[in-house]
Amino acid sequence: MKVLSLKSTLKLSSMLILAALVTFTSCNKDDEEEEEVPVVVLDGLYVKGAATAYADFNEKAMMKSTRNEVGQVDRAELMELYLSVKATDGFSIVKVAGSTNTTYGPAADFALITNPTGDEPSSADFYRGTIEESTTKFTVPEDGFYHVIFDTELNKVVVARVHWGLIGAATPSGWGGSTDLTESAFDLNTTSWTLTGMELRGGDWKLRYSNGWKIELDTVIDLGGGNIGVKINTNYGGSIDDLEPGGDNIVNSDPGVYDVTLTYTLGEGYSLTMDKTGGLPLTDWTGVICDAVGTGVSGDNTAAIADPSSWNWGNKLLADGAPTKVGDVYTWTWTAATLEANEGFKLRTEDGVAPTTGGANFDAGFSAVDVANSSSAVADMGGNLSVTTKAAYTIVLTIDAADNDAKVITIN
Repeated sequence: MKVLSLKSTLKLSSMLILAALVTFTSCNKDDEEEEEVPVVVLDGLYVKGAATAYADFNEKAMMKSTRNEVGQVDRAELMELYLSVKATDGFSIVKVAGSTNTTYGPAADFALITNPTGDEPSSADFYRGTIEESTTKFTVPEDGFYHVIFDTELNKVVVARVHWGLIGAATPSGWGGSTDLTESAFDLNTTSWTLTGMELRGGDWKLRYSNGWKIELDTVIDLGGGNIGVKINTNYGGSIDDLEPGGDNIVNSDPGVYDVTLTYTLGEGYSLTMDKTGGLPLTDWTGVICDAVGTGVSGDNTAAIADPSSWNWGNKLLADGAPTKVGDVYTWTWTAATLEANEGFKLRTEDGVAPTTGGANFDAGFSAVDVANSSSAVADMGGNLSVTTKAAYTIVLTIDAADNDAKVITIN
């Protein structure tokens, strides 16, 4: 048997170590040269193009299903995406289904809407029409923030310019008009809208864009359950921490002066902050004119006229005059106002708008009634005032400026 010398043994060991090092080095090189993992594009509808934040597919630019304003129920076929769009270049809507991509563009009837309905946006342009398989791109006339909507069943598309504002009884212009927010500088990923020093009173309010409540895509399709048509919400409600398209009115229970910031980030959605910076000054209601309005205001009143306001609701009857004032309490009176039985009405600043001087826009219904000191004929009609017997009534409205403009109505 051959016996290895110590020298031979050391030589063999060195060779084995060298081989191992070569093998280890070779493995590291192979690791570095591994092929790149392919990007997985999820099935869905994407907005992409040089005019947007993403020229290629990106999950942040994927459209999501939303509520049909008709019935405020989720509709799987109704897709939307808010995003910033440049006026240069354009964008497409692309459907990804497995390995198949289908690119959509505007059909010949896609056009600027010049005669929107009363509930559609009126202070900014929007475009509506059919969509078709095409490489023709959607374009916009100016850099800005837009709402892109596509109903896959109706084959209808909308592109709407978005300017956000607040509206409601708690806001300076009441339900008669929006208080506009100021939009930040153009940015493809994040946009904000702000307002500082806004007086927000007790009451309800919502967010809406471009002075509209909804945009119609269809008015005849029967969805069952009494729901006819498809419309997209252009307003948000719910709560400050959980905004919902078409959600319930947001109620402000802490009147004061607020700084408002609404922020949208592509891929994340909207967030809203309301920072109270101070209390409200006492309201001076001197000289403010109020009216009673609705189908419950009888045409038998010699001073009643058809409601000329945007409410277009029955008849309008002015109070006897400007309010009297005792301390910080203001009082308006309607003497011998004839009211129709089982019809609704409200009390409001004249024509439902903010007074030119003093006061603040409001409308008051049954929740303000002093039931204990009013006629038993006074009834609640879905939040509106009503009486069960036609007769002449004396209506008294008081507002306590020192109590956050708390309103009390008595009817006898």
